[in-house]
Amino acid sequence: MSENSSLKTDSLKLKSSYPIIHKDECKGCKRCISECKENVIELCHELNNLGYNYAKYKDDGCIGCGNCYYTCPEPLAIEVYISRRKRK
Repeated sequence: MSENSSLKTDSLKLKSSYPIIHKDECKGCKRCISECKENVIELCHELNNLGYNYAKYKDDGCIGCGNCYYTCPEPLAIEVYISRRKRK
């Protein structure tokens, strides 16, 4: 794992909610992009191993609504991490 990817992973762990998009499962249908209330998912200009442009998270702004997960037709393409709230 490169130093940059581990730093990116560490910074995502500090956030309360974020999607994890598995680029090689994504077929670029754009459903997650159109359903994202916060417009934090975009289509990448790069191609995945299957030859599709894939969705990617813009690294900030996810509210954890899960719309991207529920609208995605590919069962393993998107996960949404939502941190547990601390009880008072």
